Amino acid sequence: MTSRRSALKTFAALLLAACDSTIMRMRGFKVAPIAKLDQVPPGGAYRTKFGDEPLILVNVEGDIRAFIAVCTHEGCPLGWNPTQHLMRCPCHGSAFDTRGIPVNGPATIALPAFETIVRGNQISLVYLVNDQAVKEITVTH
Repeated sequence: MTSRRSALKTFAALLLAACDSTIMRMRGFKVAPIAKLDQVPPGGAYRTKFGDEPLILVNVEGDIRAFIAVCTHEGCPLGWNPTQHLMRCPCHGSAFDTRGIPVNGPATIALPAFETIVRGNQISLVYLVNDQAVKEITVTH
C-alpha cells in the first residue's frame, strides 16, 4: 500500500506541475525555458539571459527566484556572493537579498522579479504577454 500511495503522490505532483504552465498560458501568460534546475544549486545562484536581458536565478531552499541582474542604482551588472547569499553590485557596493530587496545602498529600489515554474529539471520564466517591461525585452527562445 505504501508504494501505491507514493506512486499516486508522485503522479499527482507531476500532473499539477504540467498543469501549471497550461493554466498560466490560458490566463495570457507566456512560459519560456531559461535554465536547468541542476545549474542553480541550493543556496546558490546562476546567471543567464532572457532575450538580451541578463537574469540571475537564486535557489532559496528549492524556491527558484528570477531577477533582472542589473543594479537599480545605476545599471551595473550584478553578481552573486555565495558567502553572504547576496546579489552584489561591483560599481558602488549595493547589495540585494534573495527577495531582491536592497540591504545595502546606494540602491533603494528592489530588483524587478519574474515568476518561475520548475518542472522536472527545467526552470521556466513566466511573464505576461502585454506587460510593458517585458515588451522591451526581445525574446529569443
